[in-house]
Amino acid sequence: MTEQSNTTIDITAFDAVTECEHDYEFELKDKDGLAGTGVTLFILGKHADLVDKWINKVVNATIREQQMAARKGKPVDPKSLDELREQNIEGAVIRVTGWKNVKQAFNPDLLKAALKRNPHWVIQIVEESDNLGNFSRRQ
Repeated sequence: MTEQSNTTIDITAFDAVTECEHDYEFELKDKDGLAGTGVTLFILGKHADLVDKWINKVVNATIREQQMAARKGKPVDPKSLDELREQNIEGAVIRVTGWKNVKQAFNPDLLKAALKRNPHWVIQIVEESDNLGNFSRRQ
């Protein structure tokens, strides 16, 4: 049995959602995942409202497709590899709020084009967004 402490903790002080709303800054890595590119992105955490709404939209669309197919008695047509890649890129772009050390002003369409040519960055963005330690109050 553990000894109880006389210290009380305010449970409402914990707020991972709000912390995810604050940009986290990280440098994109090259293809090898080791060397930095010099490009710094500002990203939201996975629990940020904008990210959460996008994820809900994707999940709800999938559920609707399954329900419609079930009503027709047909299987759901699987998404093509191109559709899945596009969805993954959209998921990364929605997490990015800006950049620095880039010649061009931040533009989501420009980022999307860069991510199509550098798919390893998509993985990096989502991993950094999913790492809640990046958005803790101590940052």
